[in-house]
Amino acid sequence: MRDLAGSTSAEARDAEINGQPPRIGPLPDDQLTDEARELCKRMRTMFGIPEDGVVPEVVATMLRHPGLYDAQMVIGLQLGGKGALSPRERELAVLRQAWLVGAPYEWGEHVDISRRIGVSTEEIEQVIAGPSAPGWSRHERALLTAVDELISTYMISDATWAVLAESWGEPLLMELPVLVGTYVATAMQQNALRVRLNSNNPGLSHR
Repeated sequence: MRDLAGSTSAEARDAEINGQPPRIGPLPDDQLTDEARELCKRMRTMFGIPEDGVVPEVVATMLRHPGLYDAQMVIGLQLGGKGALSPRERELAVLRQAWLVGAPYEWGEHVDISRRIGVSTEEIEQVIAGPSAPGWSRHERALLTAVDELISTYMISDATWAVLAESWGEPLLMELPVLVGTYVATAMQQNALRVRLNSNNPGLSHR
């Protein structure tokens, strides 16, 4: 398992990803195809962005491959807007995997999302420390342990599964691995393309 708090510093990882220009830049507005413009419209509607609003660079970059972006929007909407996991559970899991894989863009954006749903700065620090940090409930400790196991072994151990199953039914148990895998894939994409951070996103230093 990659441990940014240990073997690789957050500062070094931020520099590795964001210290150079993007490998693939955002699509200029005058190059948007009709398909891409329709996807932009759907994205704006989904997130409440005005029709004349600026398209985020990460979205404009993905619009270079509109079919892929369309598919990612479908799974993203399902997990983020219609998922079985509670918003708190979802964001704790996303934050933990974003930290473990060293994803500056994803980490920073989801710190803000987590703060909006009530996750405290102290809890964000606990996410970095991991499931062994004091303060987690039995269930939340198992949730973070499951994320660690999925990242390190691509499996959830029987002991961790049993704790999660004490309070989760089948849909939740099925959804967690897909959530983690989906956000790992997104992190890989954003890291590999060196997607630039938004002005209010300081990357892995964000709390």
